[in-house]
Amino acid sequence: MAATATNQPKIATTHTGAFFGAAVAFLAATGVWNVANIWLLGISAQEQWMLAMGVLSAMFATVVVSKVVRDREESRNLVNEVRQARYEEILANAPAPGLGHM
Repeated sequence: MAATATNQPKIATTHTGAFFGAAVAFLAATGVWNVANIWLLGISAQEQWMLAMGVLSAMFATVVVSKVVRDREESRNLVNEVRQARYEEILANAPAPGLGHM
Protein backbone atom coordinates (compact mmCIF):
# COMPACT_ATOMS: atom_id res chain seq x y z
CA MET A 1 0.00 0.00 0.00
CA ALA A 2 1.52 3.29 -1.10
CA ALA A 3 1.75 6.09 1.42
CA THR A 4 -0.12 9.27 0.60
CA ALA A 5 1.54 12.66 0.48
CA THR A 6 0.05 13.61 3.86
CA ASN A 7 1.68 10.62 5.55
CA GLN A 8 5.14 11.44 4.24
CA PRO A 9 7.55 13.12 6.67
CA LYS A 10 7.83 16.84 6.14
CA ILE A 11 11.17 17.98 4.79
CA ALA A 12 12.44 21.19 6.36
CA THR A 13 12.95 23.89 3.79
CA THR A 14 16.60 24.45 3.12
CA HIS A 15 18.02 27.23 1.06
CA THR A 16 20.51 26.61 -1.66
CA GLY A 17 24.08 27.74 -1.29
CA ALA A 18 23.49 30.24 -4.08
CA PHE A 19 20.59 31.87 -2.20
CA PHE A 20 22.56 32.05 1.04
CA GLY A 21 25.63 33.39 -0.76
CA ALA A 22 23.59 36.03 -2.56
CA ALA A 23 21.97 37.13 0.70
CA VAL A 24 25.34 37.45 2.46
CA ALA A 25 26.88 39.23 -0.54
CA PHE A 26 23.98 41.70 -0.64
CA LEU A 27 24.29 42.33 3.10
CA ALA A 28 28.03 42.97 2.69
CA ALA A 29 27.48 45.23 -0.34
CA THR A 30 24.86 47.21 1.58
CA GLY A 31 27.29 47.63 4.48
CA VAL A 32 30.10 48.82 2.20
CA TRP A 33 27.74 51.17 0.38
CA ASN A 34 26.55 52.71 3.65
CA VAL A 35 30.12 53.15 4.92
CA ALA A 36 31.11 54.87 1.67
CA ASN A 37 28.09 57.17 1.80
CA ILE A 38 28.75 58.12 5.42
CA TRP A 39 32.45 58.70 4.67
CA LEU A 40 31.61 61.03 1.77
CA LEU A 41 29.02 63.10 3.66
CA GLY A 42 31.53 65.68 4.83
CA ILE A 43 30.35 65.75 8.45
CA SER A 44 32.35 65.52 11.66
CA ALA A 45 33.78 62.19 12.83
CA GLN A 46 31.39 62.10 15.80
CA GLU A 47 28.41 62.54 13.49
CA GLN A 48 29.78 59.88 11.14
CA TRP A 49 30.12 57.35 13.98
CA MET A 50 26.65 58.16 15.28
CA LEU A 51 25.13 57.71 11.82
CA ALA A 52 27.12 54.51 11.24
CA MET A 53 25.85 53.01 14.51
CA GLY A 54 22.28 53.85 13.49
CA VAL A 55 22.70 52.18 10.10
CA LEU A 56 24.37 49.13 11.67
CA SER A 57 21.58 48.82 14.23
CA ALA A 58 18.94 49.05 11.49
CA MET A 59 20.67 46.34 9.44
CA PHE A 60 20.95 44.08 12.50
CA ALA A 61 17.31 44.66 13.42
CA THR A 62 16.23 43.71 9.90
CA VAL A 63 18.12 40.41 10.08
CA VAL A 64 16.74 39.63 13.55
CA VAL A 65 13.14 40.40 12.60
CA SER A 66 13.32 38.25 9.47
CA LYS A 67 14.70 35.33 11.51
CA VAL A 68 12.02 35.71 14.19
CA VAL A 69 9.25 35.75 11.56
CA ARG A 70 10.67 32.60 9.92
CA ASP A 71 11.11 30.79 13.25
CA ARG A 72 7.57 31.67 14.33
CA GLU A 73 6.14 30.28 11.08
CA GLU A 74 8.16 27.06 11.42
CA SER A 75 7.05 26.60 15.03
CA ARG A 76 3.39 27.08 14.05
CA ASN A 77 3.78 24.41 11.38
CA LEU A 78 5.35 22.04 13.90
CA VAL A 79 2.62 22.62 16.50
CA ASN A 80 -0.08 22.08 13.88
CA GLU A 81 1.58 18.83 12.75
CA VAL A 82 1.79 17.57 16.34
CA ARG A 83 -1.88 18.40 16.92
CA GLN A 84 -2.88 16.67 13.70
CA ALA A 85 -0.91 13.55 14.71
CA ARG A 86 -2.61 13.53 18.13
CA TYR A 87 -6.06 13.86 16.55
CA GLU A 88 -5.30 11.04 14.13
CA GLU A 89 -4.16 8.83 17.01
CA ILE A 90 -7.30 9.61 19.03
CA LEU A 91 -9.51 8.85 16.04
CA ALA A 92 -7.66 5.62 15.27
CA ASN A 93 -8.08 4.39 18.86
CA ALA A 94 -11.67 5.57 19.32
CA PRO A 95 -14.47 3.03 19.01
CA ALA A 96 -16.86 3.25 16.10
CA PRO A 97 -19.96 5.29 16.93
CA GLY A 98 -22.71 3.14 18.41
CA LEU A 99 -20.54 0.04 18.88
CA GLY A 100 -19.27 0.81 22.36
CA HIS A 101 -15.81 -0.26 23.40
CA MET A 102 -13.91 -2.69 21.24
